[in-house]
Amino acid sequence: MKGVKGTGLWFVLLAFITPLGLMGCRHSSSPHAGKASAPISVQTVRPESTGGTREMGVAGVIRGIHEALLSARVAGEVQRVNVRLGERVVKGQALLTLSSRTLGADLSQAAARRDFAASNYARIDRLYQDKSASRAEWEAARQSRDEAEAAYHAAKARLGWTTIISPFPGRIVSRVAQEGEEVQPGTPLLTVADDRRLEVVAHVPDALVSGLAPASPVRFVSHGHEYAGRLVEISSGSDPVTHTVPVKVLLARTRKATAKDRNAGLRPGGFGKLYIPVPGRAAIRVPAKALIDHEGLHELFVVTSGHAELRYVRVGRSVGDMVEILSGLSPTEEVVLDPPSTLVDGMAVSGGVR
Repeated sequence: MKGVKGTGLWFVLLAFITPLGLMGCRHSSSPHAGKASAPISVQTVRPESTGGTREMGVAGVIRGIHEALLSARVAGEVQRVNVRLGERVVKGQALLTLSSRTLGADLSQAAARRDFAASNYARIDRLYQDKSASRAEWEAARQSRDEAEAAYHAAKARLGWTTIISPFPGRIVSRVAQEGEEVQPGTPLLTVADDRRLEVVAHVPDALVSGLAPASPVRFVSHGHEYAGRLVEISSGSDPVTHTVPVKVLLARTRKATAKDRNAGLRPGGFGKLYIPVPGRAAIRVPAKALIDHEGLHELFVVTSGHAELRYVRVGRSVGDMVEILSGLSPTEEVVLDPPSTLVDGMAVSGGVR
């Protein structure tokens, strides 16, 4: 009797557990098992055709069209740095000041020589007008005056090189110099980039470059935001190591530009993915939110005769929020968008195409 009672208990537990295990499954044994229930309202979409082309994504780096690395033109000590990294600047703004005693002394000496040469020329000129000085003496005095004047202006210009100014409006994208640092001519100090107009530099596999042409429209995606662009440069040479070709894309202004913000969210030095059109076979794509990931397999619901049909599909590459469907779906079928968790295979549905 104990054995019979134990067996009966197992049957009771099995009868209770089995329905629970089936509750999480979207499949039904009957193609139209949900006919008797009220139709569920759903939104559907039709697959999007790629038209015989596809897109390939390559990494790209954002740069300002105008970018200047400002270096020291004279030796000296960095006396003051007036800007911070990322700060916006205007044309002609003083960014950094160098201190150079040597250049200051050179200017003082040049000014003294200029004054002496000018005074000497004035004296010789008076004598020459009175016929008391020769023509050669007058010309020598005039040449000395002109040379001293030129030397003074050259010394003044060199002293002006101690102030580093911005060549155009933009943003400080790198700052190497530190106050108190001794620098020599050619030492990098700051980099200014004009972020009002931006470009993307990318390297495209050389096998795909033949299908590209200047002015081709492309897409650039960075941090979830998409920007339109136009191909403006294609290098004539290929890198022998990576077998890629450098290309440049000019980004379009995505909205009405303001002086403060021309391309929201984009900064020189940032990165993203550049999608370029390449030849390929015709394919179809559906929104990613129409797909159901079931343990690594991909399913979606297709509306057939007013009922939801759960179907396995084979997916390809993802482009933005769209996923390429390689098999299991035809271009004329309607796919359920954002299928509710209560929707199962064969259930009656209502709604229309978005």
